Amino acid sequence: MGDKQAKLVVTEPVSFMYETRKVEAVGSAEALRSIALYPAVADEVIEVNFVPGQLVEAGKVLIKLDNRRQKNAVKRAELTLKDAQRTLDRLITSHAQGAVPISELDLARTQRDLAEVALEEAIVDLDDRFIKAPFDGVVGITDIEVGDRINEQTLITTLDHRSKLYINFKAPEAALPVLMNAPDVTLEPWSDREVSIKAEIAQIDSRINEADRTLRARALLDNSADKFRPGMSFRVNLSIQGDRYAAIPEAALLWGATGAYIWLAESGKAKRVDVDVHQRLRGAILVSGAISEGDTLIAEGVQRLRNGQAITTELVGGPANE
Repeated sequence: MGDKQAKLVVTEPVSFMYETRKVEAVGSAEALRSIALYPAVADEVIEVNFVPGQLVEAGKVLIKLDNRRQKNAVKRAELTLKDAQRTLDRLITSHAQGAVPISELDLARTQRDLAEVALEEAIVDLDDRFIKAPFDGVVGITDIEVGDRINEQTLITTLDHRSKLYINFKAPEAALPVLMNAPDVTLEPWSDREVSIKAEIAQIDSRINEADRTLRARALLDNSADKFRPGMSFRVNLSIQGDRYAAIPEAALLWGATGAYIWLAESGKAKRVDVDVHQRLRGAILVSGAISEGDTLIAEGVQRLRNGQAITTELVGGPANE
């Protein structure tokens, strides 16, 4: 009896799966470009050319300040430049005829150059009275109204370019290998956990925070449908595919004095194979050892088996085989 008696076991073909390394974090959305708009100068508001939530193009004038004095300054500078240029042209002709010294010509050229600088400054001062959108984006709420007098500390509004969003998150130091290997990224908004959105890693910080041993990173989310807003919270899921291992049922893994092992069915006999455990999944364990494609795993009836013991096999869900 003993080892000579064939034992009934349940077998199944060995299946293989790839190890998956996962990282989960909580992230917060940030617009691809986001600014708070302040005026460069103090003056009275004469036009407000936007409403909150409006999509504006780069260069659109959002606020216009009183610019009457600045327009006059530009005209004055243009006249001064024209006069300086005429004087210079006249002296160039006179100098060619030997009528004026070179020093007088140099002085006229300097006056012309100074007039050019004065005109450029006047144009910049006039342009400062037009607060423009520096890039395409959506404007926020404003408290500014026509007639208000504002200064350099007055917040006009915010501007967000949100066709794409950064999802800022912190990952533990141990997650660095995952982040550095182009992981699959999915995002789940906390407002709707049933939604799963594909994203990609856009930026990884250059150092680990020594205080909490975390690493800052950013995922990039396509928000062309404008469903999400800066400041929203997301669950960030990262995963990478690792090496390929045998996937066995939890009940088929045993432990002995030398570690973990499994039983294979080979030529009607039980064969013990020592294995290393790599990852536990739901209902399965990934292991490595002397296991090959086409091997047959003893999934049930593994208790009290001995190496080389004769077995009668029964496939999972099938009849016994003598």
